[in-house]
Amino acid sequence: MKFRLARRLADQYREWLTLRGRYVFWVTAGFAVMGLNAKGNQVFKIFAVTAAMLLLSAFFAVLRAPRVKLACALPARVTAGRPLAIPIRMTGAQSLLRPLLLSFPRNGISIEPRQAVLVPEGDLDIRKSVTLRAEKRGRYLLRGPTLRATDPLGLVGGRALRSSDQVLFVYPRFYSMESFRLPVGRRYQPGGIPLASHTGDSLEFLGTREYRQGDPIKHIHWRSWARVGEPVVMEFQEEYFSRIAIILDTFLPKKPTHEEEEAFEGAISVVASVADFFSRSEYVVDIFAAGPDIYEVSAGRSLAYLENILDVLACLEPCHAPPFEGVGPALFEKLQGITSVVAVVQDWDEAREAFLRRVKSFGVDLRVLLVRQAATRKTWSAAADELGEMSLIRPAEIEQALESENR
Repeated sequence: MKFRLARRLADQYREWLTLRGRYVFWVTAGFAVMGLNAKGNQVFKIFAVTAAMLLLSAFFAVLRAPRVKLACALPARVTAGRPLAIPIRMTGAQSLLRPLLLSFPRNGISIEPRQAVLVPEGDLDIRKSVTLRAEKRGRYLLRGPTLRATDPLGLVGGRALRSSDQVLFVYPRFYSMESFRLPVGRRYQPGGIPLASHTGDSLEFLGTREYRQGDPIKHIHWRSWARVGEPVVMEFQEEYFSRIAIILDTFLPKKPTHEEEEAFEGAISVVASVADFFSRSEYVVDIFAAGPDIYEVSAGRSLAYLENILDVLACLEPCHAPPFEGVGPALFEKLQGITSVVAVVQDWDEAREAFLRRVKSFGVDLRVLLVRQAATRKTWSAAADELGEMSLIRPAEIEQALESENR
């Protein structure tokens, strides 16, 4: 309770006082301490002057919020470590004589400048830009900025005009790749997937539907168009295509070391980078990860967008139990239709090797990416001849390792 009250007072202190106001506040507090001995010095007179300035400025805090329209387009998604400029515009029917205090509440995300005093000149049409930067992935409630009219001295802000809050997804860092070494083939997919534009080699006519912008003209069903009076296209179902599974090792001890935390975040970045590469291709991609729940996301071929995968990766929490016990059953049911598997693991031991050997037994092409800084529990190079290509990536060298895929 005490910590909550202290935090609330600290927030009020930062939101109501300008930088100049904070300076005057602490100067006043210093004079108050020095002026306790009123008989020995005359500092209390200076204290009375500065305190009167603050009290007079606080009078303006009871006035109503400024009649200003505040427009701030907060983002819905950003990538960790990449700064993003946010434009802000303040407009009003008439000019104001008092400065305006623009503040961003603390959200666990860096926003610079977090507070600014704006002096209107002429007609009120002020444009401002702040830079948002998030260092850690996750889901945040990004509180909107506040706008207050200050006193003429610019010390204390009045009642706030608030912008709406926004849920913000911070994506893990991921890197663009032009190529990725992985043998891919085609397998029969029972039920297939419906599509109107295709690059496949085994299609079945599924039916017709209304024309959408971007559909190829050669797929227009002219008889149906003549009958209903609106453009109609033929829809096909492709039953042979490439399906790639990306498996993420989410195990993390309950009390992880700094190196283990870096490896966990690095593994998520690698999965995001690989998913980004395949999302720009004609493959169907399935992501399998175990956190507190089993996460399974399919993307590609009009099934979903890359954002669906990144939304899951942004909120993914570590699993403190061996994750392959949960991922295994869901994965093994689909391996009959999977052509290739990319496994991103954080260590190499008997359990992981046994799991990937079983995956390999389904006849899929396998590539293993081992993200780890310290030595592995078991030597992994001996298993590469049987399982397929294996690579060791240091968490601090992920970008360089993925760039080497383009060579």
